[in-house]
Amino acid sequence: MRDTASPFEFDGPVPPDCMINRRSEADVIREWTRESQLMTLVAPRRFGKTSLIRKIASEGEKTGLMVVTADLFEVASLSDLVLRLERAWAQHTPEELRPAAGKILGSAQAGVSISGGGFALAMADRPDTDPEPALHALLELPARLAQHRPGRILIVLDEFQSVAGVPGAQALIWRHAWQERHAVSHLFAGGGPGMLSAAPDDEGRPVEQARTLRLGRLPSAELRTVIKDRFAAANRDVSGVIDGLVAVGEGHPQRTMLLAHLLWLEVSAGERATADDLDAAIAVALRQVDAEARATMSGLTAGQRKVLRAVAEYGTPMAARASRTLGLPKTTAQKAAPHLVATGLIEDTDEGWRVVDPLLARWIRTNYGTRA
Repeated sequence: MRDTASPFEFDGPVPPDCMINRRSEADVIREWTRESQLMTLVAPRRFGKTSLIRKIASEGEKTGLMVVTADLFEVASLSDLVLRLERAWAQHTPEELRPAAGKILGSAQAGVSISGGGFALAMADRPDTDPEPALHALLELPARLAQHRPGRILIVLDEFQSVAGVPGAQALIWRHAWQERHAVSHLFAGGGPGMLSAAPDDEGRPVEQARTLRLGRLPSAELRTVIKDRFAAANRDVSGVIDGLVAVGEGHPQRTMLLAHLLWLEVSAGERATADDLDAAIAVALRQVDAEARATMSGLTAGQRKVLRAVAEYGTPMAARASRTLGLPKTTAQKAAPHLVATGLIEDTDEGWRVVDPLLARWIRTNYGTRA
């Protein structure tokens, strides 16, 4: 019977008590926070940045660490940035600090409030409202609020790479973060190392002083153990296919959990998973990513598509056979590869090139494969 809910979370941030590994990464961020470091957390999409941040926030409640997280994905303007920050403070400010936060924001007379709707109302009344005073008020709030509590405050700006599209915003945020680093810690999270590219690098504030933590793939041994144990707890045996499942997932957190979930749907209680069950789960996974994969390919130039296919099939954009089969000149590969790296589609590791998303790579080989 398949009447037991799947224990594999794959369609959103993972609850803190369900996270696999990441203990050392959480410890590093907590240590850097105590040391007043400015931090960047870098990882491709679906590698668990948000889950890790939520875990730190959840555990911080027990140690006196206050975490305020703002989601800046596709932030469009300074006004939009103000709305995101105001919403974050409304959501994450503890009850005992809300009166103080409200008083601080009220004294700024910039239209923002701890309720999270102040600036939207201000813009509704006056569409030409200048967002800069409100932005300064929100960026100054953590340092002023730190005077009202004994513990540390950590400001997390998630998907910070989106801020690069708002002129002047990165530099302004960095300046406040640098000036307030002894009272408040800042963590800039996103998908690329160039998140602070527009920040100022003069007056003794080099962006290189920000410590960078990169989330890697999850270790195969721990994935095997966790997946086998979760199946076994519901009287399901995956010992015969666990190595294959982990190999297909390539340590990618979300993709591995998706495959485990789909395999769960193929195996009833009291049964042992077979190679056919795993093949069926992989086939369903490829159907699920089909629309996303086609959109990804459509959004690339012809040269970028060829490089992505070359890495998926041949493990390198410079393979001689890829050059012949795909019509991929070396100069085109050299131009296109950096863009694919910057957008998190491929990576150049110590073990060589590979597509970040193992299901995208398999989808490419399945639909456009040129190797026998």
